[in-house]
Amino acid sequence: MVDIISESKGKDGRKIVLVSVENLIPFMKEMRTNGFDHLSLVTAVDKKDSIDVVYHLHSMERNEYVVVKVNTKNSVVPSVTGIWPSANWDEREQYDLVGVRFEGHPNMKRIFLPESWVGHPLRKDYDLSKVQYINMDEDGEDYVTFDAGDGW
Repeated sequence: MVDIISESKGKDGRKIVLVSVENLIPFMKEMRTNGFDHLSLVTAVDKKDSIDVVYHLHSMERNEYVVVKVNTKNSVVPSVTGIWPSANWDEREQYDLVGVRFEGHPNMKRIFLPESWVGHPLRKDYDLSKVQYINMDEDGEDYVTFDAGDGW
């Protein structure tokens, strides 16, 4: 049994479990063994001084849901793609838009924005006043240019 930091219930009645980054993989393996065969969503919440990564698990057989949260101060958590391959695109989305790095992910690169994009648009510290433009070169590759007036 993996140590749980806290356990509560959400407004919808679903159990919410907070585990440490170090215990995430053992806990998720335990959840998979206990019948949570479907990972329906991975998302992240920027809390300014840290980021919560949130996993929504579902047991198809029991029609039971559990929300698992892990808090990171350095924006790095282990990838759960080895447990649920469906995490692949969700983890890439959270990397692209929030800046969470998933260690051990098989293809940790942006999914929506070009690799040359500066920053992560859903971070609280993202500067919306700096304009970036997506262009395409002659080979069909995307690249980013910046508004000359914004000092980049």
